[in-house]
Amino acid sequence: MKTIKTDYARIFLYLLFFIGLLFLRFTLSNGEPLGLALTYAMSRAGLSPFVSALFFFITSFIGGSGREILLYALQGTLLAIGFLLRDRLKRANLSAYGLPPFLCLALALTAFTLLAPFTPYYLPFDFLNVAILQKVVISALIFLLSAIFSVAVSALLKKLLKCRLQAHELVFSVFFFVCIGVGVCRFIGLNAYMGIAFFALLLFSCATKDTTTLVCAFTLSLPPLLMFSLSPERFFIYGVAVALFIKSGRLSASCALLAVFFSYGYVDGLYAYPTSQLVPAILSAVLPALFFVLIPTPLVRELENKLVFYREKHLSRVAINRNRSAIGQQLFEISGVFREIQNTFTTLSTTEAEDSAKEYIRACIVEETCRSCTQYRNCARKGAINDLSKLIEIGCQKGRASLIDLPKTIADMCVNQSGILYSVNRQIGDYHRYMTETENASSGRALLAGQAQGVSEILRDLALEQSEPLRMYTDKERALNIALLGVGIVCSEVLVYGDEKNLTLSLVTYGRADVKKISAVASYTLDTPMLISKRLTLGNDKFCCILHKKPRFDAAFGVATTRKTGETASGDTHSVIKIDERRFMVALSDGMGSGEYARRISESTISLLESFYRAKMPPETILKTVNKLLTFNKEESFACVDIAVVDLDDGVADIVKIGSPVGFILSGNTVKVLENGTLPLGILDSLHPTSATYELLENDILLFLSDGITGAFGSTTDLYDVLKSIPVHNPQELADLLLKQALTAYGGVAKDDMTAVAVRLFKCA
Repeated sequence: MKTIKTDYARIFLYLLFFIGLLFLRFTLSNGEPLGLALTYAMSRAGLSPFVSALFFFITSFIGGSGREILLYALQGTLLAIGFLLRDRLKRANLSAYGLPPFLCLALALTAFTLLAPFTPYYLPFDFLNVAILQKVVISALIFLLSAIFSVAVSALLKKLLKCRLQAHELVFSVFFFVCIGVGVCRFIGLNAYMGIAFFALLLFSCATKDTTTLVCAFTLSLPPLLMFSLSPERFFIYGVAVALFIKSGRLSASCALLAVFFSYGYVDGLYAYPTSQLVPAILSAVLPALFFVLIPTPLVRELENKLVFYREKHLSRVAINRNRSAIGQQLFEISGVFREIQNTFTTLSTTEAEDSAKEYIRACIVEETCRSCTQYRNCARKGAINDLSKLIEIGCQKGRASLIDLPKTIADMCVNQSGILYSVNRQIGDYHRYMTETENASSGRALLAGQAQGVSEILRDLALEQSEPLRMYTDKERALNIALLGVGIVCSEVLVYGDEKNLTLSLVTYGRADVKKISAVASYTLDTPMLISKRLTLGNDKFCCILHKKPRFDAAFGVATTRKTGETASGDTHSVIKIDERRFMVALSDGMGSGEYARRISESTISLLESFYRAKMPPETILKTVNKLLTFNKEESFACVDIAVVDLDDGVADIVKIGSPVGFILSGNTVKVLENGTLPLGILDSLHPTSATYELLENDILLFLSDGITGAFGSTTDLYDVLKSIPVHNPQELADLLLKQALTAYGGVAKDDMTAVAVRLFKCA
C-alpha cells in the first residue's frame, strides 16, 4: 500500500493565505471582496485555484448575509473556472491562454457591482455618494489590487529567502501587508494588532540584526496610522530600541521594547485607564516579548539563516572554485608534459652509444690494418677477426692494450701484432674522448630528467591542491561580521575559506583599518589565533585585509661568523628563508678551503638550495641536482651543507647533513648530537645524505656549525661539554659565545672560516 506523505509546509502556507483572506474581508467597512484580489494572486502564483476559491468562499460566512455568501460562491467559482480554462488553453499551446482569468475576474467584479448589498460611503460631493458609482470604483480598485497582489505573492513565494526582491516587488509586498494589517486592526482591534506587530518586529530583528529592522518598523506602523492616526514615530523608536539591543540577545531586545512601550504608556496616560483597557494594552506588549524569549534557539537560528541566505555571495564562491578547478586541470596537463620529458630523457640514457663505438673501432682496425694483410682471409676464416672485439673490450677497460691482452687466436695467427696494437690504442684514445662527451651528454640528460621529474611533481601537487574546492564557512562569516560591527569596524565583504589547519580570512573594511583589533576579533570569533598577512588599499578609505591562521611557533635566529685570518672572503655562507606561511629553511654551507673561490662555491650552493626549496621541489631532487651541478665543474668544487626545514605549526624539523661537522639540538638541560656520515656535495655523482626528523619543543635551539668552529674544540666531547655549560637561551648570544671561545682556543687567530647559526623556537603570543 502506497503511503501518502503529508506536506506540512504547504498546509501551513495555505493556512497563512486563508488568514490573509479573512482579514482582507474586513479591510473596508462593507465587506467588499478584497479577498478576490488575493484569490486571483494565489491562483496566478501556482496555488490550487479550487482551494483558493474555497477559502475565499469560507470567509463569507463570517458576518456575511445569505446574499453575500451566494455572491462569494459565484465569484470564487468564476475565478476557478477562469484558471481551469487557462490551464487547458496552455496545454493546447494557444497564445491567448492568459485571457480567461482576466475575463472571469471582470465577470466576478461585475457581479459584485450589480448584485452586492452596499451602503455608500459618505463623501464631500453628493454626486459621489451613489452606491453603483462607488461599487464601480471599488471594482476597479480590486482589479488593480489583483495585479499588485499577484506581483507581491509571486515574489514572496518564489523569491523570498532565495534572492533579493526588486524595488517594485518590495513596494507591492509592503502594500499587500498594509492592506492585511488594516483588516487585522478592524477585525480584532488595535491591541491585538500591536501584539502581532511587536512579535513580528522582534523576530525580524533577530533574524537580520541590521538596520532593515527600521524598514520593518515603518511597514508595521502604517495600518495603525491609517486606522487610528497612531504616529509612526512610535514604531521608529521601537525599531531603534530593538536594533540596538538585539545583538546582546533576545532578552535584551525584549526588555528594550518593553521599556519604550511603558515609557510611551506614561506619556499617553495609559496607567489611568480602567482595568478592562489597561490589561489588554499591557498584554499586547508583554505576551509577544515573552513568546519571543521562549522560542527554541534552534528554530530561531534556522529562521535567521534562511532570512539572510540571499545576502551570501554564491557567485563569487562558485567562480573561485571553477577557476581553481580549471587551473588545477591545466597544471595537471602541464605536469604530464614534464613527466613525458623525464621519460624521454630516461629512455635515451642507454649503453647503445658505447656498444656502437666499440663496433666502430673494430671496423676501423679491420679496414686500416687487417685488409691489407696477406693472412686476412685465413684469419677471418678461423675467427681471429671476430676476437678483435675482446681485445678492444679489454683495452677500453684498461685504457690501453698490450701484448699480454692479445686473445690466443690473434697471438697465434697474426703476423702484424704491433700494428694491431698500435691501431687499437689509437682508436681507444679517440674512444675515450668520445665517451667523455657521451657521458657528459648523458649526465646532462639525467640532470634534465631529474629537473623534469621535480617540476612534474610540483605541478601535480599544485594541481591536486587547486582542484579541491575551497571549503566555505558562511556561519563563521556572519558571526565575524556581527562581531566586527560590534567593535565599530564595518565590513562590506567577509570571506572565510580553507581547512581548519590553514584557515584564511579576507575582508573589506572602511575607514582606519585597526589591524590589531581585527586580528583580536577574528581570533576570538573563529576560536583560533589569526594574524594579518596582507593589507591592500582598494581606494580612498577602503582596505582589504587578509588574515591567516597564526602558527603555533615563531623563531628567533642568531648568526656569528668570521673569515680566516689573512683571507679577503669567507667560504662559509648561511641562509634563512621563508618557504611559505608556516615553514622556513635554515642552511649553512662551507665551501672547500677558504677565500674567494670557496665563497663562490658556498654562495652558489646556498642560492640553488634557496631557489629549489622556495619552489617546493622534492628534497631528494634538490640535493641530487645541486650535487650534479657541482660535479660538472672542471675544478674541484665541493661544499659541506647543513639544511633544516622547520614546520612552525608542530615544530617538526627535517634535517639533512651532507659532509658537514656535527650539529646540535639544545633542549632544556639536554644536548642532542646531529652526526653526518656522507661526503660533501660535488665529490661523487651519487649522493646518499644523512637525514632525520626531529620534533622541536618550545625554547629548543637548533645549532649548525662550520668545521672552523668544531675544529677549535678538539673533539665532539669537548664541544658537547662546552654547550652543556652555556646557560644561554638567546640564539644570538649563543652564537657569539661559541665564536668567541673558538677564537680563544685558536689563540685569537682564525685558522679557518668560522660560522655558527642558531635557531630558537618559541610559542607565538
